[in-house]
Amino acid sequence: PVVVLKGKFTGSQKGKWIRNGLVIFQFWISIILMIGTLVIQQQMEFMSAKSLGFDREQVLVVERAFGLGPVARTMIEEFKRLPEVAGAAGSFAMPGDEGNFFGIQFQPEGSSEILTTKTMVVADGLPEVMSMQLLDGRWFAENANDSLNLVLNEAAVKVLGIENPIGRTLMEVRQTPEGNISLPMKIIGVVRDFNFMSLRDQVTPLVLQSNESYGGANQFIAVRVKSGQISQAIKSIEAKWKEVAPEQGFKFSFLVQTLNEQYKSEQQSANLFAIFSGLAIFVSCIGLFALSAYITSLRTKEIGVRKVLGSSVAGVVFLLSKDFTRMILIAFALAVPMAWYIMETWWLQNFAYRITINAWIFLTAGGVALLIAWITVSYQSVKAAVQNPIGALRSE
Repeated sequence: PVVVLKGKFTGSQKGKWIRNGLVIFQFWISIILMIGTLVIQQQMEFMSAKSLGFDREQVLVVERAFGLGPVARTMIEEFKRLPEVAGAAGSFAMPGDEGNFFGIQFQPEGSSEILTTKTMVVADGLPEVMSMQLLDGRWFAENANDSLNLVLNEAAVKVLGIENPIGRTLMEVRQTPEGNISLPMKIIGVVRDFNFMSLRDQVTPLVLQSNESYGGANQFIAVRVKSGQISQAIKSIEAKWKEVAPEQGFKFSFLVQTLNEQYKSEQQSANLFAIFSGLAIFVSCIGLFALSAYITSLRTKEIGVRKVLGSSVAGVVFLLSKDFTRMILIAFALAVPMAWYIMETWWLQNFAYRITINAWIFLTAGGVALLIAWITVSYQSVKAAVQNPIGALRSE
């Protein structure tokens, strides 16, 4: 306390280390948070832009179709006739809706091994409405009985170990009160892998089954709307729904919004990182501003002497800024490996499909921190540089 009251502590080497250490620590935290914010934002943009194997844009999903029963087919046909609609089809499951993709067991022909895959029950025309890519064979068709037919994705073909799958038979193993029964199912098509779950997971084996196998039931109606006609399409679809099924409530969602909802927690993380990054930078700037004012006051006479000897304003500003620049660079050097470790091993590992952390992310965060630091200390530096050197030399 005696040393502090005498004013000797802050001017000592120990006091200098504490002050500089606090500035470095504050900007170390700030740079880590900035890097985290940039990484999360880039990952979110990557997921929004990544091709999922189907076209998620312009797809309106009408819910509660299960309650329509046989009227659902009439509803779909009415939707197709609307001028704003490019296509419509029913489905028992939609991408991103994990609860409606249930497990199913198959036994490959000539094998004793039973394999479990996910299954997606769809109506005729759903793959075309969703713009899924058929690699081989055909889709389910209205003029065909597809109750015992299957369409496999690439992952399912690989796991089942089937060569030339079109026309091959899989035995579906169904559990009944009387015991397991085997139902022969014919492979009629192979669809390119598409992300029916979130991008946190690799595409797993999937089997598409016709809803004819389940009495023609539909849980949803997928409607592809023509570009630029979303608002009018919603009005027309709702009016048609109320006309065909007035007793049934109308509810809809957009497929792209449903898929984005899967990453709600990640978006919240991005917002939190941005908020705390801003707060950390603000606190750091307050400390840096106070420290620059203090350092400038200690070097008032030195600045006066330098100006008398011919030093320019730019030279004085550089003199006062270089120490702070050095501190920011030290904070940056310490923050980069820590930020990389946190984001690489803690956050990005949650995604099967993810970005690679680029160097520009680190350089951007460091550049922003350095720019903010320069702006913060520039007021005190310029103020000291332009003052009258005679007044500075006379000050006590």
